[in-house]
Amino acid sequence: MNKVFRTKKTMTFRDADPAGIMFFGNIFGFAHDAFEEFIVDAGYTWNEWFSTRDLLIPLRHTESNFLAPFIPGETYDVNVSVASFGETSFKMKYVFTQKDKTHAIVTMVHSVIDGKTKQKATLPSLMKSRLEPYLESTGQGC
Repeated sequence: MNKVFRTKKTMTFRDADPAGIMFFGNIFGFAHDAFEEFIVDAGYTWNEWFSTRDLLIPLRHTESNFLAPFIPGETYDVNVSVASFGETSFKMKYVFTQKDKTHAIVTMVHSVIDGKTKQKATLPSLMKSRLEPYLESTGQGC
């Protein structure tokens, strides 16, 4: 594995369900928040990534695996890496831990789409070169 982007997330009271643990759907918002920090570390400004209309980069697949509960008031480490590249997409990986215990693993596949035609587009070389230092392995595409 190469470079890993690291950040933290503190669960709030409003993130919890009536049982006092994190509502499962919130994990995707937390992962995306980490992604927004990650792209800046990878060399983009927030506006370069999110305000550009020539290329669109929507999510086409997400999944999560919960291994331990998240409790409001607790802070968790988030390790962000690129899991793989495809021709027209890339897969991000988010590992949420606390005190060396993994609480969840989230993956999100981003497609690259031409902003005008709304058709798949090839992953731009600049994008790949900025994300590649975070590639965790030479595994399969997405």
